[in-house]
Formats: sequence, C-alpha cells, structure tokens
Amino acid sequence: MNKKGLKVLLIDDTLIVLQHLQTLLSELKQVSRTEAVMSAEEALTMMDQYKPDIMVLDINMPGMNGIEMLKRLPLNELIRPVVIMLTNNTFAGYRDECMRLGADYFLDKSRDFQMIPSIVEKVQERKVVVG
Repeated sequence: MNKKGLKVLLIDDTLIVLQHLQTLLSELKQVSRTEAVMSAEEALTMMDQYKPDIMVLDINMPGMNGIEMLKRLPLNELIRPVVIMLTNNTFAGYRDECMRLGADYFLDKSRDFQMIPSIVEKVQERKVVVG
C-alpha cells in the first residue's frame, strides 16, 4: 500500500489566494508537499520535474491563462494530475470548456474553498488503491 503523501501545485496570480491554499493544504495529512507559482508559464516549466498529483489552477492570469495551460497538459498520459479549476469566472461556458479539456473539478473561489480537503482525500484514497 502506498502511503506517500500527495504533491500539489498551486497556480494563481493572486498572492493571498496562494497563501490561503497553502494554509489549507498544510493542515491535511494527505499532502506531503506544495509548490506555488504565479503564472501558467512557470507551472508548465516545472511540471515534468515536480510531477504533481493535484493541480489547483486559476483561469484569469496575465500571459497564458488557465484554460490555455489546460490545453497544453497531456491528457493521454497514464499518470496526470487531478486538475481543480479554482476561479471567480464561474460562467457555464468556462466550466464546460475546462471540463471538456480534462479538468476534474470546477470550483468557485468565493464559496468552494471548503471542498478542497474532501477532494484531496478522494485523490489520496484513489492513489492508495491504485498505487
């Protein structure tokens, strides 16, 4: 049985959101490590080396946005991160596009932060069973 903790990559251009997520995740025993970056470009350059189990990705960021980053993630790999879109842009068109591109969850920043711990728990359970 795999007891290794999860690695989480946080991608958001708002420092306070990153800090809030890091605090939330630091309280979860399932998470062994978090990395936070403020751009999709930074995230893409570290993906191969860091190999996150979970990515929390914002949509609106300067430069490449979260939807563009999602398009660049290889969906056909056997091991790919669980993608949580966390955004203020909850327009149904954004949600549909993100889910079509392979996002696993689409959460509203203003009300869904409390869902993240249960998502992490589900991912860890699935990893223990599979891994």
